[in-house]
Amino acid sequence: MAEPDLSPANTALMPLAGGGPLDRIRMLTGQPLVRRALPWFIGAAAIGGVALTWSVLSPAPQRILYSELDDNSRAGVVSSLDKAGIAYTIDNSTGTLTVAEDDLYKARMLVAQDGSLGTPDPTASLDSLPLGASKTLEGERLRAAREHELQLTIQEIEGVDGVRVHLAEGAKSVFVRDNSPPTASVMLRMKKGRQLSDSQVAAIVNLVAGSVPGLSADAVRVVDGRGKLLSAGGSADSDRLELQGRLEDKLRAQLDTLLTPMLGMGNYSSEIQVELDMDEVTSARERFDKDGVVRSETQEQSQASTAGPGQAQGIPGQLSNTPPPAATATPGPPQGQTAQATPAQPAATGESSASRTYELGREVSVANSAPGKIKRLSVAVAVSQEVMKKAKPGDIDQIKALVAAAMGLDTARGDQIQVLIRPFDVPADIALPFYEAPWFAMVVRTVAALLGVLLVLLMGVRPLVRALKRDPAAPSDMANEGSGDAAPAGTANTPVDAAVLGRQVGLAQRIVEEKPEDALIALRAMLGQAAPEAEQ
Repeated sequence: MAEPDLSPANTALMPLAGGGPLDRIRMLTGQPLVRRALPWFIGAAAIGGVALTWSVLSPAPQRILYSELDDNSRAGVVSSLDKAGIAYTIDNSTGTLTVAEDDLYKARMLVAQDGSLGTPDPTASLDSLPLGASKTLEGERLRAAREHELQLTIQEIEGVDGVRVHLAEGAKSVFVRDNSPPTASVMLRMKKGRQLSDSQVAAIVNLVAGSVPGLSADAVRVVDGRGKLLSAGGSADSDRLELQGRLEDKLRAQLDTLLTPMLGMGNYSSEIQVELDMDEVTSARERFDKDGVVRSETQEQSQASTAGPGQAQGIPGQLSNTPPPAATATPGPPQGQTAQATPAQPAATGESSASRTYELGREVSVANSAPGKIKRLSVAVAVSQEVMKKAKPGDIDQIKALVAAAMGLDTARGDQIQVLIRPFDVPADIALPFYEAPWFAMVVRTVAALLGVLLVLLMGVRPLVRALKRDPAAPSDMANEGSGDAAPAGTANTPVDAAVLGRQVGLAQRIVEEKPEDALIALRAMLGQAAPEAEQ
């Protein structure tokens, strides 16, 4: 009969192989590592079971479907949700309509498909105008369509959640004084945590003003959801202060660029005062040349003469006004007639006139003076006395000349500059409390992280490592408990004495040398095993 293998490894596996399922579970739960981990496992399982029960029994999280609807629109949305079998909840105080998180986008697509919100597209209503519609109705439809298009455009701006646009256009009149310019107002609702910048507000104002003929940017008002006016134009004083501040900052930056390489940072201080002329002046001038130039010249001349012999005289129409008959010449000397004298030439009278036109040179000039012109500039610079110890007497004048050239000073305009050398008082450094120092927060975070790591190592990793180190001795203990045999004295949980162990080893060597046949029996006795029965 073969001798069974009674090694410690096989001895530990024998109870598990021969028992039933309950014995196996009992032996598994009896291990020290499993016994220590069993409470944690039961606690985690209990927490998981409670969380699973809560997730199954608790209602689904609600999401806002629509928050700002009138009663008619809300009734249409509720009717669509009832037909689709989607559960919803209405807040009695605010009227907010909420649905389950899983049904949110399904409900939105359903409402969009049914058109339950019920605001028809104004651009589509232009095609449905009845024949013979009045001009007023056409104008209102066109205005509504323009407002709708502006709303869609403004809503594309990042951060805008909702927008309403109202356009007000007066009726056209044949009298110019009765015509009123159009105006517009924009109502914006921003997303949570978002707000419009000044440039975005100006962009919306210009967008609306450019979409309506005759609408100026000053006639557009933009209001946010809290009733704050966003498009309030600045007054003349605020514009002057803003322009003055920008100009002073620019001049101060130029002065720092000039003096920092020469004197060093902190070795000088400067102040600049700019006085601006914010008056807007329009002037017109008309001038004529002293010396004229001939442009045109005309001359007139008339002549009249008195009547002589042989010419008609007297009153026209009378017989006395008939001229005498013409004389005829006969050859030979006159007979019994005397020679007649040659008639005298009639006396002539005349008159003449001349006119001459001169053109004078004319010059017309119109000049517009825009606001923002510098009236006077004052610059004051204080230099540290410590820096100017080794300076020459003329260095202060050179610095003054450099500053005047860099600032563009004009003495005819009344600009002033002052450069003085004075001792500077260095401000004392006030030490901050240690808990306000930047390094303190970093140290606290580092110490907290180290403490967390140490707690994990001491409370989690260290017990696990100890359990793993004691685990190899556990099978032999469980084998002894399962077989009902007590462990031999001195083999388990008993401190080993080096002197006793040495004597036992020496005794074993003597037994092997003197009685080799009894060595195996002695070894079995030391291990606590019975001697095998003789073979039959």
